[in-house]
Amino acid sequence: MAYAADNSSEVIVTAQRRSTDLQRTPLAVTAVTGQTLDQSFIVNLSGLNATVPSLEITKASGFENLVTIRGVGSETPENGLTTTPGVSLFVDGVYIANTISLDQTLFDVQDVEVLRGPQGALYGQSAIGGAINIQTRQPVLHTFDASGDFSAGTYSLFRERAEVNIPIGDDWALRVSGQKFDHSGFTKDLAIPGFDLDDAHDGSEKASLLWKPTNTFTATLTEMIYKSDQHGDAQKNVDEFSTLPGLGYAITNPRDVYQDYPSHFSLTTQLYHLNLQWDLPYFSIRSVTAYQGLDHVQQEDSSRSAFVISNSYDDVAAWNTHVHNYTEEFDLLSLPDAKLEWIAGAFVLYQSSKQVVLEYEGFGGLAPTPAQLSSNPPNLSTNQPPNLAYGNLSEVLRRSYSLFAQGTYHVADNFRITGGARMNIDNFTDDSLNSGGANFGGAYYGPTVVNAKSDSVPTWRVEADYDLTSNNMIYASYARGYKPGGVNGRSASPAPPNTPVVAATFNPETNDAFEVGSKNTFFDKTLRLNVAAFYYEHKDFQYIETSPIPFQQGISDIPNVRDYGVEFEANYVAPDTRLHVNGTLALEKGEVVGNYLTIDSTVANAVIAAGGACSFGGQYYNPGCWAAIEAAGSNIKGKEPPAMPNVSGSINASYRFDAPGGSLTPRIEYVYRGSEYARIFNVPGLDSVAAYGVTNLNIEYVPVNANWRLSLAGTNLFNVNGINSKYTDPYGTGQTSQQYIPPRQVIGTIAYKF
Repeated sequence: MAYAADNSSEVIVTAQRRSTDLQRTPLAVTAVTGQTLDQSFIVNLSGLNATVPSLEITKASGFENLVTIRGVGSETPENGLTTTPGVSLFVDGVYIANTISLDQTLFDVQDVEVLRGPQGALYGQSAIGGAINIQTRQPVLHTFDASGDFSAGTYSLFRERAEVNIPIGDDWALRVSGQKFDHSGFTKDLAIPGFDLDDAHDGSEKASLLWKPTNTFTATLTEMIYKSDQHGDAQKNVDEFSTLPGLGYAITNPRDVYQDYPSHFSLTTQLYHLNLQWDLPYFSIRSVTAYQGLDHVQQEDSSRSAFVISNSYDDVAAWNTHVHNYTEEFDLLSLPDAKLEWIAGAFVLYQSSKQVVLEYEGFGGLAPTPAQLSSNPPNLSTNQPPNLAYGNLSEVLRRSYSLFAQGTYHVADNFRITGGARMNIDNFTDDSLNSGGANFGGAYYGPTVVNAKSDSVPTWRVEADYDLTSNNMIYASYARGYKPGGVNGRSASPAPPNTPVVAATFNPETNDAFEVGSKNTFFDKTLRLNVAAFYYEHKDFQYIETSPIPFQQGISDIPNVRDYGVEFEANYVAPDTRLHVNGTLALEKGEVVGNYLTIDSTVANAVIAAGGACSFGGQYYNPGCWAAIEAAGSNIKGKEPPAMPNVSGSINASYRFDAPGGSLTPRIEYVYRGSEYARIFNVPGLDSVAAYGVTNLNIEYVPVNANWRLSLAGTNLFNVNGINSKYTDPYGTGQTSQQYIPPRQVIGTIAYKF
């Protein structure tokens, strides 16, 4: 949580597209400063779990982030090319239209704002669960300053950061910053000597040029580049905790895995944007024009195992994604503090994406060669494992258009009414070619399939807020959020009559949200207490549905999910500003409403393994096998949504002591993430993710009248093996694995400011 050190100071947020005091902003929003991120050594957005109420960031398939707020977000990472996030991400006003970018290390951050609940008017089609706004540090006129810091820690961690602000005449300023971040892996792969996972090797650089020829016009041109090349995140197979056939022993250490195909993750992103603002006598004009490029190359051991254990392999030799994204937003804003404050605007997105997936499977004596297993990355033309089980080439074109407006009318000095609406128009076209299955009883090949989907959906927000006193406000709102429908790439081969196959398209997802809240300050503004309660009617929840026919999985819709909960945020700053105490608590619950039958991929695999009509590769051609799988479907009525812990929260405290030559400030923090489910099926053991709590400590020494400072941070001090997420692969061999939070780390930092 971000609060100013001075009790009388306001915390400014931009959640409503203009600068407002956090305590006067009638929605659930949390602001986290860059300083707070440094104190807890939070290097990516997942580090905000539980420190921001109801925020949950987990990973699937070892690299794809799932962001949910109050249980609403995205559960479809494997089909990310044809789906959109449920929590929108903005960097300096630019909408980031893919989830892979969430893997980036945080860099040059001024603050992070997390808006909870659907933002149907101002943020649009991807904000059904909320929005995350990252504000980076900006150039400043007439001021030269430079700073840098160096951090070193356990696991061979090294982080170097530097930044400089250069004034150029009276009207120009240039800010340049860079970061290099490295550490060795937290997890050893025992099957490949010297190979580790959960490592980090990335670099970031940013340059921003500010031109401000008058007090009323500002133009900022920014370039941001991020590059990462690492082994990838560890996903430990849950079967490793039992005695493994072929090895004769279990791999019980959470930081050890036994996987014979080396994972590899490479990501390069580019972001260029021009931000313009022109303040006229009666209104302001704002424009954000941006280009985003993304190149992602991934390979992984999809079985999370080894041939010596299972007498089979399932290797994804390529999961490569390339994205070009163009966006433009144009806004008109009224002057602040008017009787009627309003904003109106338009948003345009054009996105072209290409993805290649190559997955290889083999059974019983078809082991890949050592060269094929050790290639990192593999040469896809000459050095790939045998037996292509699934190949996909998809080219997706997405176009999105929005018109929106919102106004706040000051009925009285202490009473305000807000209303806003947005029309969202989204178009998807997916050219998809699938092939594979030649060694499993029947091949399916075909020409490129073209599927298309268009949506035109209105969203809105209506809200009223009332000042009980100058320090106490209550509010109530009703909002609708929306996430577009989309298309499923699938085989061109026509399915046999009456065969259940996932539909070629899926429906838009909507969320009708009711929220009441209160924002308060007490005891001469030394104590702040904010409370929000919500109730959601969540329609057409998008999830990955299993088809009885292999590799025909895709996105489908659960008709109705209900979510509800309450959140608390508190902050105390002692009158002398030495003592700071912050706390958060979120209590939430959700359930599938009504009967809904669907197929669990693990149950489908068990039916296939049992033989019968599925013997001899019958899943590829035998209607009797398909009927048996469909009959094994389960009713998920009453099941909880994934990634929605019933209880989560955090508390931290710091105190500034006088020390020889300066001040010493220790800060201790405890973060609790309650138990949750990884999938909508809620299967005990398989889907249940245990609760965990971690303790972090930071000690900072700041000398008097000096330009340097020292800090020592310890994260996860008691080395808790908390499970961030579980992942049951809905494709391939359907193995279940789990990903752990980082182990204990100790990091020292020295910083200098010129």
